[in-house]
Amino acid sequence: MSDYYHHFLSSMAGVGGHPNANQLDGSQSIPPPPVVPMGGSQLSNPYQSLGYFTGFPDPVMFNAPKSQRSRRKSAPGLDHIKHRRTRSGCYTCRSRRVKCDENHPICERCRKGKRECIYPEPPPPKGSGSVGSRDSAGPSQQTSPSSSHGDDDDDGDDQDSKLDPIMDEDEDEPESATSQSSAQNFPLLRRSSTTSSFGLQRVGSGHRHGSETPSFDANKGSSSPSASTSVVGNLTPALLHLSDTALPSPGLRPDWSLLPHELQFYLGYFCETITNYHYCIVSDADDFFRTILLGMAIRNEALLYAVVGFSAYHHALAKPNGRMDEFLLYYNRSVTLLLTFLKRKEKHSVATLLTVLQLATIEEYLGDWVNLMGHQKAAFEILTQLFTPQSIMQTSMGRMVLKWYARFDVFIGIMGSFETTLPREWFSASIEYYDGMAAVELENVSWKIDACASRLRLISMEMSLLFGKGAKQDVSEDEYVVEHQRLSVALDNWKENWDPALKDPDFLVTEFASNRTPDPNDIVSPFTPGVLFGPPLFASTILTCEWHSIALMLGSQAASEMTESSRASMMEHAYAICQICEAVEFWPLSPAGSLIILHPCVAIAALFVKRDARHHMWIRKKLALLEVMGYISPATMRARMAELFLDESCIRWWLPNDEGFSPILQNIRAFADERNAMAVSAQSENLRQIRHVFSRMRLGRGASIPEGGGGNNDDEAA
Repeated sequence: MSDYYHHFLSSMAGVGGHPNANQLDGSQSIPPPPVVPMGGSQLSNPYQSLGYFTGFPDPVMFNAPKSQRSRRKSAPGLDHIKHRRTRSGCYTCRSRRVKCDENHPICERCRKGKRECIYPEPPPPKGSGSVGSRDSAGPSQQTSPSSSHGDDDDDGDDQDSKLDPIMDEDEDEPESATSQSSAQNFPLLRRSSTTSSFGLQRVGSGHRHGSETPSFDANKGSSSPSASTSVVGNLTPALLHLSDTALPSPGLRPDWSLLPHELQFYLGYFCETITNYHYCIVSDADDFFRTILLGMAIRNEALLYAVVGFSAYHHALAKPNGRMDEFLLYYNRSVTLLLTFLKRKEKHSVATLLTVLQLATIEEYLGDWVNLMGHQKAAFEILTQLFTPQSIMQTSMGRMVLKWYARFDVFIGIMGSFETTLPREWFSASIEYYDGMAAVELENVSWKIDACASRLRLISMEMSLLFGKGAKQDVSEDEYVVEHQRLSVALDNWKENWDPALKDPDFLVTEFASNRTPDPNDIVSPFTPGVLFGPPLFASTILTCEWHSIALMLGSQAASEMTESSRASMMEHAYAICQICEAVEFWPLSPAGSLIILHPCVAIAALFVKRDARHHMWIRKKLALLEVMGYISPATMRARMAELFLDESCIRWWLPNDEGFSPILQNIRAFADERNAMAVSAQSENLRQIRHVFSRMRLGRGASIPEGGGGNNDDEAA
């Protein structure tokens, strides 16, 4: 693994380890997010800064010598004084990675900054029991009256109960400072001598049938995990790595009864509430996420804490008074364990790849597309080491890994105007495999869905290649026009050549059992018959909506200026997207997470509907709903949408008077905005600016869409 990813994970562990107390309790006002201007010139080579780690506030070269990593250089002529580090400072200083003077009850830094000063609980007396409770899973909310003032970070037998070192501002960061984490807040796995102790329970009828929902028999119906009986101690000595020959089988629910109660709770919550749509993946016929992924997770701690963290994130958002500290602690634990494993330079496993992909999903939910790109680069390296285009298709694990990664690859490429990293042969191999299986199992519609989705993904990949070459001026205007026209024809043919089984009218939803009455401010009717396909063809609904959005994306990037006819066609696609999204939202039987997978469709449709207050408010409500579900819009996107809506208040929140902007959501927004403001390289800056999506669309006050016309698409660079 390249050194850039080690730097990357170290930075993430520092950010996510112990959140600022003010972010956790919601008691402080939320600062306004940073506003990124629309302007900025297109860089000639978006790959020129790939030698830099994209998540640091300053460029960090690979294998940088230690002298270059110092936080602040000493003044010339002065002897450098090596300050000793402490582990007993307040949580607030530790989260800000600054030295705490440990004054009680409020340290000097917190007093000057008017921050809440919280000290860790004093360590229990030696010889006391080590059984923890759920209350110990996060920082104490009471100011501790006393705290250890030992200056040596190696003395004392209770070192593990204290915080990680707090470095002075002018002190070099040691190699291990970011690779270790305080383990006091994390239950350890209770291991047996072999992985066979983790049993498997069958929950479905087997291969390619994923509609059955495994029952959650641990604390079903509980709102939160109760007191933990897990043992708290040191970091786990080593990760368990699963060989490819021991992969869990589809249709088998893992038995996690040996895990601590808190982890059992969140795994159960995952099974009950999380679907493939939360991962923006169209189909999951093998029930991969609730069986295979969780089976892998209970055998690999880094993956386990990543999955549990994702579940804890959704659980916190679902509670009226939810808190994000639990999610951040599990998240940081996963990052730290993954970093520890990578530093040992052992052979990568499928579990390692899944951990990276799960962390990338969390970054996407936080609106941090730059850090998502960092994970994507690492995932590509591992994926191409473990698989070939042919071998990856031979197992349900490999097929889902390819879907998961390819979706990130295409998404990032289109949003940032650069080419995908995965070569075409990987996309072609999936089409060939699914076509072959559909020809053998004629009655199995899931193979046909996967084949159809793979073809659309290939078209999207080719779009990314074209847009990336266009951004770098690696293609002539005539060549661009020819390839753009070819893709337009391919996109039309894709929709026209669906297998009849995928559009069987018997599965169209014709009646809505909803109590919602039509809203006069709706721009489309949510109850129009024939818009949705019910199971097992609900994926056809998602694919149709994605087709409309890709058609909008491709049409908006034509080399020539739009005609009135093309604008009208674009508006038709936009309203079709709005129609589907409205129906998915209000149909009672829509699968959980199905609106999240449609988020890119909503964003692109916003640019091509009529520009008036009613249409803008409809779009804003959808964007607000997506954030309530946990999918955070980056500050850059909010700034650009604010220009579109002619309302700067959208940068803070989508709806007037902070409607629906809960304290937990405000805290997550503030946390995400702080992390998402670190892009430095040309490529990551393109991604932050969503440069490609908006590069040819005038969003200022001078642009208006005629009542009968489509989106204005004047040829103007962002």
